[in-house]
Amino acid sequence: MPKLPGGPSRTLWSLEPKMPNSWDNPLVTRDVITIAEDRGSFQSQPLDLTVRKEPAVIIDGSGTGTYPRKRARLCLEATGGQGVAHSSNVWERATTVSTATLSAPLGSQQGGAAAPPAATADSGQSQGKRKCSGSYAEVGYNIVQDEVLDSKSNKYKVLQFLGQGSFGQVVKCSKRGTDEIVAIKILKNHPYFKQQGLIEISILSKLSDRSVNDFNIVRAYEFFEHKAHLCLVFEMLEQSLYDFLKQNKFSPLPLKYIRPILQQVLTALLKLKQLGMIHTDLKPDNIMLVDPVRQPYRVKVIDFGSASYVSEPVCNTYLQTRYYRSPEIILGMPFSEAIDMWSLGCVGAELFLGWPLYPGSSEYDQIRYISETQGLPTEDMLNNASKTTKFFYKDMESPYSFWQLKTPAEHEAEMGIKSRETRKYIFNCLEDIGQVNVPTDLEGGQLLKTKVARRAFIDLLKRMLTMDQNLRITPEEALKHTFI
Repeated sequence: MPKLPGGPSRTLWSLEPKMPNSWDNPLVTRDVITIAEDRGSFQSQPLDLTVRKEPAVIIDGSGTGTYPRKRARLCLEATGGQGVAHSSNVWERATTVSTATLSAPLGSQQGGAAAPPAATADSGQSQGKRKCSGSYAEVGYNIVQDEVLDSKSNKYKVLQFLGQGSFGQVVKCSKRGTDEIVAIKILKNHPYFKQQGLIEISILSKLSDRSVNDFNIVRAYEFFEHKAHLCLVFEMLEQSLYDFLKQNKFSPLPLKYIRPILQQVLTALLKLKQLGMIHTDLKPDNIMLVDPVRQPYRVKVIDFGSASYVSEPVCNTYLQTRYYRSPEIILGMPFSEAIDMWSLGCVGAELFLGWPLYPGSSEYDQIRYISETQGLPTEDMLNNASKTTKFFYKDMESPYSFWQLKTPAEHEAEMGIKSRETRKYIFNCLEDIGQVNVPTDLEGGQLLKTKVARRAFIDLLKRMLTMDQNLRITPEEALKHTFI
């Protein structure tokens, strides 16, 4: 595999450029594609949503913008539309787990305030298209309360529906004989979701052999098939970090609470790096509070459905939810586990601001927001990335020209995708984040202590959000940072 020159040794993956697909009905959802260039093989009916706009806050900048204030999730059955369909060509790679080995313990395998705009999971495909035929009900499992799900060794009674996504649904269950409460992820009966589920099992099998509790990673107990649907059994965790923020009206979180959250997730990333794994979809939805009442701010990382081994190639062009997507993924560059660190930096900033740092409605807006705050990616990055010309241009005939970001009007004229302003805060540099939510009720020693903590936090954010992945802080280094 190719290596980045200099710095820590990291195995890299590369993404092939993907041509955009046209789409006339943009959605505002958290679980479904919202922009033409990233939708790939997804399909769904448009939602009828009302969007209210208010002025953005410019931090040491000029001009104003607007941002959508409606955040919504998609209930596939409620829309009356078609279910979300993925390309069957995604994740075509070998795994040691097969459907013949299902129904086994994982250890036995070898291997008030308005809401921010929705962070959507865009997707793509590397080779052609193949969509699910029929509605969600035809590929998803119609769960019934009090139904019993059987593995070879256990029986689970369905107590409550917890939620659903493009993959299927999650239910709360009690284990017969012990009454232990677990969460069971029931995947849709479709080749793509089954293949992705087997990859997740392979990843979790490696993690289950170790003390995952010490490394803040969700514990998986077993997996089995129920009526042709792959089921994964996990420990029951209380609430996602996103739902916690929503419950608290997206109020900024004090640094004394951000610190333990970042420390725990960094510990998880360190373990993943040691095992040669990349999560690839770190975001508030995938960081769970274990027990907000008895263990405040104790968190675990969940959802390894998109995780992969560093040593294996990637066959799909979707990685990372857009708000938390690193520059190297946006630009189509070789990448490493450093993409998870970028995502965690975006999560940390969101906890501090009460709003996503870079809530782009398209990949163009995403790289535009990043560039406007942190400057353009380096010439070396832009010269070697496969998707540079989608977002940047330069006079190729002049030996002295430099890459420049296309204007929103230029990008719209070329791609047919309208740029939108969805930021609440527009920063000229990352240091300006420290000017937000400044406490006004502190004096003396407390004020000085707070200032020191804020400076340390901003310094850590800058290191997590370093544009060049080779210079980005590693989990080992971050755990030794003064803020942590």
